[in-house]
Amino acid sequence: MIVVIGAGAAGLVASIFARAAGRPVRLLERTSDGGRKILISGGGRCNILPSSLQPERFVTDSPAHLMRGLLRSWPLTEQRRFFEEDVGLPLALEAETGKLFPRSNRARDVREGLVGLATTRGVEIQYDTTVTGLTPGAPWLVETSRGPLDATAVILATGGLSVPQTGSDGTGLRIAKTLGHEMHSLYPALTPLTGGMPGGADLAGISLSVRIRARADGRTRETAGGFLFTHRGYSGPSVLDISDTVTRSSAPAPTSLRVNWTDRTEAQWRDEIAATTGRVASVVARYLPERLAEALCMDAGLPADRRGPELRREERLALLERLTAYALPWTGNEGYKKAEVTGGGVALTDVNPRTLESVRHPGLFMCGEMLDAFGPIGGYNFAWAWATGRLAGLAAGQMAG
Repeated sequence: MIVVIGAGAAGLVASIFARAAGRPVRLLERTSDGGRKILISGGGRCNILPSSLQPERFVTDSPAHLMRGLLRSWPLTEQRRFFEEDVGLPLALEAETGKLFPRSNRARDVREGLVGLATTRGVEIQYDTTVTGLTPGAPWLVETSRGPLDATAVILATGGLSVPQTGSDGTGLRIAKTLGHEMHSLYPALTPLTGGMPGGADLAGISLSVRIRARADGRTRETAGGFLFTHRGYSGPSVLDISDTVTRSSAPAPTSLRVNWTDRTEAQWRDEIAATTGRVASVVARYLPERLAEALCMDAGLPADRRGPELRREERLALLERLTAYALPWTGNEGYKKAEVTGGGVALTDVNPRTLESVRHPGLFMCGEMLDAFGPIGGYNFAWAWATGRLAGLAAGQMAG
């Protein structure tokens, strides 16, 4: 029997493909229903896939070529075909974002479709079952809250530590570490940041498209996209995609975050401000939400009624910096509670890149979020889960056969 531990995105797909070899497959899940991250993803719509895969946007502390190879093991066109033809779930492209959603716009249809396909193909799903131990051997001994199981192959697909209310408690990561696997340090990724507001203003609820440049540990990264002021700090795609530079930044040199609030250059701002005879804040408000425009002027030390001809050189320079390279004041992050994924995990060098079988323990396979790689928001992490789940499932099925 093949035992799959964890009925999330990777585990469900792993069980489906493990069953393809015709061997008995039992899928163990500690919650009462499984797939809870699928249900909450994409605002309840589930962004199943991106329309194009960009491996260079993934983050890993393992050799990048290993991550790229795993991503390419199941091309996006084949993943889409699987969902539309095997799962029976038509997908629709959201053109403005490049994301693929179920045509029904219901995340529940994704989970139920995968559960239904697994069950139809003969996977036995056992809910409300906690794995308490895993002992290598021939067979493997899987200790659970419902008694022991023998397995010819085991697939660990328990996820990481992000969004713990969905059932992610790090069980698989602890097991992998106990079994001697190399682990890269864990950290919350794709998580909102905490911090103050420009000029001390209350800007919660304001959203816009920005570009953020981060410099940390001698490296520079940039993201672009939506930015949202929250009551505690900042969120939105541009913030989430660069948050790992903050959550893993090594002291005593904290990450520097610089924001360009528009697509305008410093020269364009300088020329337009120089040409105005009216209030400087009104010029800025042509391109930015009014409350933010006034807050940035205040942060630069400009009186609210400062007019163009009255602008002093030091005020102009301070304003240009805040418009194009604002030093975003961050104090921390929202942690695993709000993180969409877990950074770090099992080193990719500790699994066979063609099978995802442990290089330390034959018969053990690992996939999904517990491996050391993650991508930006937009369906990339589901693509990783589907691809690695399939690879582990196929290999376990063939090995068990």
